[in-house]
Amino acid sequence: MLTGKVKRATVRINSQGQYYATVLIESEKQALKPKTKQVVGIDLGLDSLMILSNGQNVNMVNFDTDAKKQIRVWERKMARRRQNALKEIAFDKHDKVLFPRTSLRQFPRYQQARRTAAKLKRQVSDRRNDKLQKLTTQLVQAYDVIVVEKLNTQDMLKNHHLARAISNAGWGNLVAMLQYKCDWYGKQLLMVDPKNTSRICSTCGQHNQQFVGLSQHEWLAVREWQCPTCGTHLDRDINASLNILNRGLAQIETQKTLA
Repeated sequence: MLTGKVKRATVRINSQGQYYATVLIESEKQALKPKTKQVVGIDLGLDSLMILSNGQNVNMVNFDTDAKKQIRVWERKMARRRQNALKEIAFDKHDKVLFPRTSLRQFPRYQQARRTAAKLKRQVSDRRNDKLQKLTTQLVQAYDVIVVEKLNTQDMLKNHHLARAISNAGWGNLVAMLQYKCDWYGKQLLMVDPKNTSRICSTCGQHNQQFVGLSQHEWLAVREWQCPTCGTHLDRDINASLNILNRGLAQIETQKTLA
């Protein structure tokens, strides 16, 4: 049941021809009680979706694994049927038929392939969003302060070797969900610069200069390392999440000082 003041309703039609209504409602924030007084740093990854500063690892789910083959088959059918339909349109125009076909909408087999491909992609998107909704709700319920790295996903998607994996992870949607849920429930989401979070020791704060000359591929292959300054043995991802958390806490202290 909807509660609150309805501000706006928008009706949309998707690529499958399905109609959706989006209703914007104004209501009071619902704070979760009691507060947990817990904080967490989150390192986003591709092998694992999230690595928390407490050592918890949230595994990646390849949402398109089952549908990948079917999507490829129907996309090829769609491309082939589209090409044939365009030829038929050209023939009708050339032969000056009495009722020429002028639009792809007049070709039911092409429309069937287009709707089927769109349906399969929609199913993948729905499964991804459902997983992210559940994960973000659990995080907001468990922690009062959540610190994540500020990633420029649009630029990262330009890397053709990683674009598919990054899209599957849904980092942008995950952070957006965390943001509005933290606003809803009176929690705090902080975003920090991810630069060198994996290369700085979370114990002593010293930058490991041994990694300076490594290529991106060589650096990504390093999963564990020992700090040459304090001797702490570090897991790359957990160390990064701890550094993200430390930067977030430092940001909070700075805000308190300025206030």
